[in-house]
Amino acid sequence: MTPADWTVLSLHLAAMLLTALVLGQVARKLGIPAVVGEIAGGLVLGPTILGRLSPETFAWLFPPTGPVTSARDAIARVGMLFFIVTIGLDISVSEFRRLGRKALSVGSVGTFVPLILGFLMCYVFPTVIGVTDKDRFSTALFMGSLLSLSANPVIARILLDMGLFKSDIGRTIMSATLVDDLVGWGLFAVILAEFGPQATAKGQGAVVLGMVFLFIGGTILLGKLLLPRIMEWIYETLPRPSAFITAVILLALLGAAGSEYLGLHSFLGAFIVGIALADVAERHPEPFATIAEFAYAVFTPIFFVSMAIKADFIKGFDPWLVALITVVAFLGKISGVFVGGKMAGMDNRQSLAVGCGLNARGILGIVMAQAAFERELIDLRLYVACVLMCVFTTMAAGPGLALILGRRGVPAAEG
Repeated sequence: MTPADWTVLSLHLAAMLLTALVLGQVARKLGIPAVVGEIAGGLVLGPTILGRLSPETFAWLFPPTGPVTSARDAIARVGMLFFIVTIGLDISVSEFRRLGRKALSVGSVGTFVPLILGFLMCYVFPTVIGVTDKDRFSTALFMGSLLSLSANPVIARILLDMGLFKSDIGRTIMSATLVDDLVGWGLFAVILAEFGPQATAKGQGAVVLGMVFLFIGGTILLGKLLLPRIMEWIYETLPRPSAFITAVILLALLGAAGSEYLGLHSFLGAFIVGIALADVAERHPEPFATIAEFAYAVFTPIFFVSMAIKADFIKGFDPWLVALITVVAFLGKISGVFVGGKMAGMDNRQSLAVGCGLNARGILGIVMAQAAFERELIDLRLYVACVLMCVFTTMAAGPGLALILGRRGVPAAEG
């Protein structure tokens, strides 16, 4: 990069962080998640607003291609790896085993009902979705995987704010996300490997799925058997917390490299490493909190502003498509979890509350939509609709829980 490129990149990132800081704070004041304000910052700085009001300024400060854009994308992606590791920490395999039948029932039924509805939606409403016979199957699989997700970092923050994190409902919700996210990301990995212009393993979906679960199982098993001893030795022997933080970041990068090498998405590798380190984080939470705070303060704003900078949300906005996907998202997740809760012996109120909590797609859903858009699996219309669905379901989770459980004054979730 030339000195001129570095100058533009520095101003480029500074403008993104400043806008994200201001609009994120405005979002919090309005009682909505900060990520909504950060996405709005991307709308302001991107082709949606700045590109229309001052095309010359936009082209200079946010060039669509070249070294500045490549550097920004690399910074945002690597930074999100660090944040996604901390997301995986919220999923405890031991807690899932403790809750047993209840977590499995809620997680499995609450995952497969929205997955099936998302898949069928593309066949029942192909004109609204905008799919052809050629790409209908891959798009349907993607919509199923996206709608099956639950955003555990957002849900965890909401439960903490409401004093429900350690309650039976809170533990059930957080444990059920293990099924949601592993199924959603596992299926998404197959889609990336087999479909789309950048597919690496066409016609080998079963092989890819086997590799996904082998990778997931092997990493989690490693986390249970070996990583606690290694991380304990690092914590007790090497300078802390710096060496411990370095080790966590090293593992995140290795996990990302492994999943990317297998034709999966690097975010999946970092996410699984986070799950593998969950028990370590329970014993030594401070270094993980440092990673999460820095990543959340610097890298996630850059990521969410940058994703809106890449897309023209006015050009891509289709109200009917947004309405369809949002309605199916609410209906699929809440009804699926409700049925799963009833099967596990929960009453109507508890089942509905868990469904409202798990309905939030938040950061994970937006990350998945962004990855699909970058890999050319979905077009601009569908990308915009998916992002807005994630925003709407996230904004509704806290108020929905408060209404059902009779709790007031629930602060906005951060993500």
